[in-house]
Amino acid sequence: MSLKDSIRSLIGRIPAWLLVAMAGAGFWVLSRGMTLGPGTAVGYVEEQVYSVAPLQAGRIKEVRATLGQVVKAGDILVQLDARPLELRKQKVQAELQQAKAQLLADQDLQAAQLARGQIQAVRANADVQRMRAELREVDQSVKRLSNLTTQRLVRAAEVEAARKQQKSLSAELSARPHASNKDLEQMGLRPRPLSEQQRRLEQRLGPQHIAISVHEAELAQLDYEIGELTLRAPVDGTVGVILHRSGDVVGAGMPVITLVTSRPGHIVTYVPERQIRSYPPGAAVSLRKVGVAVAALRAHVVELAPMVEEVPIRARPTPSVPMWGRRIVVKLDDPVPLLPGDAFRVSTH
Repeated sequence: MSLKDSIRSLIGRIPAWLLVAMAGAGFWVLSRGMTLGPGTAVGYVEEQVYSVAPLQAGRIKEVRATLGQVVKAGDILVQLDARPLELRKQKVQAELQQAKAQLLADQDLQAAQLARGQIQAVRANADVQRMRAELREVDQSVKRLSNLTTQRLVRAAEVEAARKQQKSLSAELSARPHASNKDLEQMGLRPRPLSEQQRRLEQRLGPQHIAISVHEAELAQLDYEIGELTLRAPVDGTVGVILHRSGDVVGAGMPVITLVTSRPGHIVTYVPERQIRSYPPGAAVSLRKVGVAVAALRAHVVELAPMVEEVPIRARPTPSVPMWGRRIVVKLDDPVPLLPGDAFRVSTH
C-alpha cells in the first residue's frame, strides 16, 4: 500500500464529528487573528535603524567598522577621500594671504593720500586765517589813517593805498567758499578730525575687508565639508549592515553603514482591533520569551497607535497570512538587557 493510500485510510477512520470540530477550531483561531487567547500577542524588542551616509558624493577611503561591532556615538566608522577638498582649501588659503597682503598695501597708499589731503586742507585753512588776520589789521590801519587825514597829518595817497589793500583782501576772502565746517571738511578746505579721517580710511578699504571675509567664509565651509567626510556613529548601537567598501564611489545621502539600536526596555507588538480593549494605556502585561522557558517579565502599555495597519511579516503568527492590527509599545517595569529583535509572547494579566 502506498503512502497516499495509507493517509486516505487514516483519514477515513476519523469520525466526521471530529473533522467538523477541527475545522471549526481552525476557523475560530483564524477569525481571532491567529492568536490563542483574547489577550495574547507576539512582540519584539523595538529596533531603531540609523543610516550612516555622507552629505556629499565621494570615494570611500577606509571602512573602520566590522559587521556586528558595538560602537559608541562619535566613533569613526567610515573615512572618505578628502584630497579634492584639501587642494581647494590650499588654493583658498593662498587667495586669502594674497588678499591680506593687498589690504596692507592699499592701507598704506590710502593713508598717504588722506594725509596729503589733510596737509593741503591745513594749508588752505591757514591761508584763510592769515588773510582774515591781515584784513583786520588793514581795517584798523584804514580807520587810523582816515582820522589822521582829517587832521592833515598824512597824505591822501597813503589812505588810498591802504583802502586798495583792504578791497583786495576782502575780494580774495569773498572768493573763498562760505559753508559750514562739515562742508569745508568735505571740500578739503578744513582739516578733518582724527575719527573722521579713520572712518574715511576704513571706508576706502571696505572692498578689501569684504574680500578677506569671503575667503575666510569659504575656508570655514571647506573645513566643515572636510569634517563631514569622516562619518561617525550618530548613536550607540551595533553595526547591522555594511553596504559599501573601500574604493566605492557613493553619492550624497547614499547609506554606507546601518546601525541598529533600541529603546531600552521597550517592546513593540501588534494587536488585532478586537483585542485592543485588553491593552489600554497603562495596562499591566507580562512578557515571556518565545520558545524559552523562563520567568515572565512585567511591563505596562506606554504607547498605543491611533490607526490600524498591516502587521509586519515577522510579527504574524503565520507569515504567509496577512494580518491587521494596532501598534502597541510596552515598557518593562524593571529594565533588563535585551537584544534588538528579541521575540516575546505578550499577554495581559
